[in-house]
Amino acid sequence: MSRTSDFNPWDGMRSISTNAYYVSRLVDESLNPANRDLQWSLTETGDQALLIGYNAHERHIEQMPRFRGIATGEDPQRHLMVIALQDPAMRDAFLKVCIDIITTLQNVPESCQRHATILRLERWAHFFQGKRVGLTEAAQKGLVAELICLQYLALQKFTPREALQSWTGPQQSTHDFSFGQTFIEVKSNRGASTPNITISSSSQLSVNDNELLFLYVVEVNQAIAQSEGCTLTHYVRQTRALFDSPLDVLTFDLKLSQVGYDETDDYDRTLWSVGDIRQFAVSSNFPHIDETQLDPAISNVTYEVNLNHCTAFEIDEHTLLDNLGGEHV
Repeated sequence: MSRTSDFNPWDGMRSISTNAYYVSRLVDESLNPANRDLQWSLTETGDQALLIGYNAHERHIEQMPRFRGIATGEDPQRHLMVIALQDPAMRDAFLKVCIDIITTLQNVPESCQRHATILRLERWAHFFQGKRVGLTEAAQKGLVAELICLQYLALQKFTPREALQSWTGPQQSTHDFSFGQTFIEVKSNRGASTPNITISSSSQLSVNDNELLFLYVVEVNQAIAQSEGCTLTHYVRQTRALFDSPLDVLTFDLKLSQVGYDETDDYDRTLWSVGDIRQFAVSSNFPHIDETQLDPAISNVTYEVNLNHCTAFEIDEHTLLDNLGGEHV
């Protein structure tokens, strides 16, 4: 919805809230057809705000995200979340956040309104962290490879919610996917013509006796014609369509924002084709730099591994799936 500067839902409110009473008006049906507990309000200091009611039985696990120029808070006694504008220069952005949350809550179970609101606020928090520049081509390739792993492996073995929980790369974890004590490191390369993959730290291929680690290498090449490849946006939407639950979609979109992807960024100029996929079991004798053997004076190690010299460690997809097990992540 594009309403911003021409739309003022607080227009006509004269008084402000107190500790005992919230001045508010219901969000009207045009924005809130599901009739959720959503109200425009003014805070005790007269700041524009949105009140979001939630089920009294919802568990209070997540903390409210923090914003620059936007205050977030909660009244657990009244089961209300509060989002308030602090910086008048951010009025249009604040209204976009409010409308986005209102729109999102139309499609989630009413019993999950608090959780859904926090997921959306966390996504906006990443958006406001800095200047939007979009993903580089190298980052696009890496994300395409991770989405392919999510589709072909995680979602084949686990429920959608478990698969999303296993995708830990967006949170800057050591490995891209974590299944208990089993991990997958996803890499993209240009196929047989360029067999090298880049290892970005000395810990990335290090495992202990209680862990299993696998490499999942996806051939991702730039394509010239649309008949040969798809945009990053296509791969994102293709993956998103695999989630039926609105809450899972919100979690997926949050993880995308954590890696720097936003749907409004323009990725139409670059097409990507996906080719062969190779899997490798990483053991202690797999070619790698052992961080335990490094001189303490050496840090920030980056190196390349030529996969043509790693065929003894190559496995098929079925073997990898079997090693992921059937237990919950």
